Amino acid sequence: MITEASLTVAGLRARAVNVRLDRPVQTSGGEIPTAPLVLVDLETREGVTGRSYVWSYTPLALEPLRRLVENLGATLEGDALAPLEIERKLQATFRLLGPQGLTGIAASGIDMAAWDTLARAHELPLAELLGGEKKRVPAYGSLRTMHRERVTEEVLELAELGFDAYKVKIGHGDVKADLEAINTLRGVIGDDPLLAVDYNQSLSVTEALERVRVLDDQGLYWIEEPTRADDFAGHARIAREARTPIQIGENWWGPHDVQKSLKAGACDYGMPDAMKIGGVTGWLRTAALAEPVGLPLTSHIFPEVSVHLLAVSPTAHRLEYLDTASSILKEPVRIEGGYALVPDGPGIGLEWDEEAVSRFLIR
Repeated sequence: MITEASLTVAGLRARAVNVRLDRPVQTSGGEIPTAPLVLVDLETREGVTGRSYVWSYTPLALEPLRRLVENLGATLEGDALAPLEIERKLQATFRLLGPQGLTGIAASGIDMAAWDTLARAHELPLAELLGGEKKRVPAYGSLRTMHRERVTEEVLELAELGFDAYKVKIGHGDVKADLEAINTLRGVIGDDPLLAVDYNQSLSVTEALERVRVLDDQGLYWIEEPTRADDFAGHARIAREARTPIQIGENWWGPHDVQKSLKAGACDYGMPDAMKIGGVTGWLRTAALAEPVGLPLTSHIFPEVSVHLLAVSPTAHRLEYLDTASSILKEPVRIEGGYALVPDGPGIGLEWDEEAVSRFLIR
């Protein structure tokens, strides 16, 4: 354990990898065949290194994101490793440009790495550093495929992990196609497991209202992002008229978006994304907003850090298990009996498999 009163940032390394996915992620907006990731290593003068990763969604943004993370890291050299102060400095840097998009993603990646470094220095899992404990967090299996003929194969793989809840992406076609996807999945998992659906913002408010009236009879766990992510008023209208819970949040850009969403009454469940919400710092602020109103929080991807964050969230609901980074990690997140486990080791628990990293590295 580091015993000095403080740690000092020595430097930051950012590497771009484009990881080929064994099974592409399919959405109503298209197919994602690879995971374009920026790996972040934050080094301190005291010899402790923290890690995180962020996802650019498209390889077109991968190198710009890597360079942005690296450039921001250079501005922190010599600063104290104090995540809240680092967050303030980065927010000030982007005050005129804005905290959304690549700027927000880069800042979140650095924030997560800073918290990971601090937890490693204290030899504690991140959840314990944040005042929580190692625990089991309820999870659900998030399907990548939208093809009916491939659903069975993927669900059977996920079922081996013990999930009692699943999510399938819909919206590629009319409401009849939506029902076919739901019925296909029900034919595999049966009636007992919970089943959610995700439209990935593919509908207008009017279209969403028409489909929700049909889907309300399907006994769904929730309907996710039926319309444009930043249309909080539209989602509020849908949530008021739907009997099925509405979930949004993976595109909240920081706690200010959360506050706007809550004010509008836009959702029944919230789904912050660690990379877009502002890293660990942004998530903690979001959890503080969710607690007084009893908004259940479900994570969006990034299961390695999300399990820690949900473990300390008063209204924790479910962890989304959609694995995109395990092929470059020595120890992917563990799922047992449908629960995600907070790892025993210090920090988030990210250790790069350097041999695998070298195969996907963009030089």
